[in-house]
Amino acid sequence: MKNSFLLFLFTFTTQITFAQNVKLQINDKQTKEAVEFATILLPDYKKSLISNEKGLFILDAQKYKFPLKVVIDHFGFDKKEIILPNSNSLKIIFIEPSSELLQEIIIPPANAKIKERTYGRTSEGSGIMSGEDSSSSYNTSYEFGMIINIKEKFLKVKKIHWHLEGFTFKRGFFSVYFYEVKNGKPYKRIPHQNINFILSHKTRGWNTINIEDRDFYLSSYKKIAVIIKQQKVEFNDGKKEGSFFQNIGLTSGSTFFTRTSPDDEWLAIPASIPLYITVDSYE
Repeated sequence: MKNSFLLFLFTFTTQITFAQNVKLQINDKQTKEAVEFATILLPDYKKSLISNEKGLFILDAQKYKFPLKVVIDHFGFDKKEIILPNSNSLKIIFIEPSSELLQEIIIPPANAKIKERTYGRTSEGSGIMSGEDSSSSYNTSYEFGMIINIKEKFLKVKKIHWHLEGFTFKRGFFSVYFYEVKNGKPYKRIPHQNINFILSHKTRGWNTINIEDRDFYLSSYKKIAVIIKQQKVEFNDGKKEGSFFQNIGLTSGSTFFTRTSPDDEWLAIPASIPLYITVDSYE
């Protein structure tokens, strides 16, 4: 009877131990600071998840078989593969900044005249055509944006502006990336510091992301792609999904691009959304 009780206790304890969530903390190896919105890849399950704004990622241990292969991927850092055990303790993972993706140091022309200009679609639209983007998943990898003609000028990017007609999530975590353009599509990310922002429930109108203090310059690009990535969303109490709405305009050429995963091809659509940048142009 005593042995049976001990066997039951061991089995029960084992079940409790392996039923816990597994926590990962993703940090920059050089600065020791948290890396927000790092991509967590589970190759054996073909899944892509996201850490939160504090670099923390919580994995439901009951959904996966351990030990588990995990790949941490984030722009500006080397990929890192680990084998993750089923453990209740917080596991801190340090990822190494990539020397190949350091932001280029650009010195503005000394005697140039500076004019403030805008590039992109500055009109919010009539609301006749409105696009809805919805999600029922906390972790997303949805990306969308526009190709913008900047006419090979020397520019300092100061602000990004994005207009919404509605926002029904409790909160949404987004990032902005700038891409080179090749063959009419976003091709390769232009190195720059992380540009992240948060939107809350019932957000409506123009949202402005100020990056003037980042000293982010563009030079010798005829066209660029400005891409917004939906990193993570939180739902309102009692809700299992949410949406955001933006006014759509039809165009003669393919200027709007979207994809649902970093591994997918960009989908080109002859449309535009209210998205533009404010810059200092050195002329």
